[in-house]
Amino acid sequence: MAIDHDKLRAQLGDEQYELLIRTAKVQKSREDFWWFCKTMYPEFYQDDRQYLKDFCYTLQNFLEGDDDILVVNMPPRHGKSFSAQNLVKWWLGIHPNAKIMTGSYNEALSKTFSRSVRDTIGERKVKGGRVVYSEIFPKTKIKRGDGAASLWALEGQHSTYLATSPGGTATGFGCSLLLMDDIVKNAEEAFNEDTLEKHWNWFTQTMLSRREAGAKIIIIMTRWSTMDLAGRALEHFSRVGAKLVHVNYKA
Repeated sequence: MAIDHDKLRAQLGDEQYELLIRTAKVQKSREDFWWFCKTMYPEFYQDDRQYLKDFCYTLQNFLEGDDDILVVNMPPRHGKSFSAQNLVKWWLGIHPNAKIMTGSYNEALSKTFSRSVRDTIGERKVKGGRVVYSEIFPKTKIKRGDGAASLWALEGQHSTYLATSPGGTATGFGCSLLLMDDIVKNAEEAFNEDTLEKHWNWFTQTMLSRREAGAKIIIIMTRWSTMDLAGRALEHFSRVGAKLVHVNYKA
């Protein structure tokens, strides 16, 4: 049954109506990733962007399901990295004991990803302002004195998040979620066999070795070559019988 918002506002008054709507958004955001994104970033996550809605539910269903690896291929400038960052924020709100490791094509980008997650969690509410993370997940907080750009923890945890890039180390860190975001930088890398081989070796020898029992893997990237990380991962995990989901969005 649709809600008559004009009638409801008239009955409650502006202040109580706005408080009711805000409370409903906060509660819905705790259980629904799409609603979390819409509440936090309403200018970008709009209902007429159906592909974004589908993408958000694909990510949530994967994390809540029993599949092992999700490979998502999307064109550039479609919000894939932004949505991946928001997924980590949302998941840590629900599971503050999760251990997240992300990989991007260089150190600067991996730190940007990490900083976005860290700073959003650390943001505090301003009276009368927009909904912020601490309203939705008030118990999820950055550990005091442990807010480095690429390695930090939540309160009560020894380690929560590590951001790295090809060739980087992950020594001493275990993860329950491994998220690879756009490992290939450009066409020059995409058609360089040596670079693609280095990416694969780093992924299999360094990143995969840090998974804890039951850890999930998400690979999100624009496809450039059949031999890129996504292509080789699809072939490898299919061959070994992993529970794999592949989603391919066309431009």
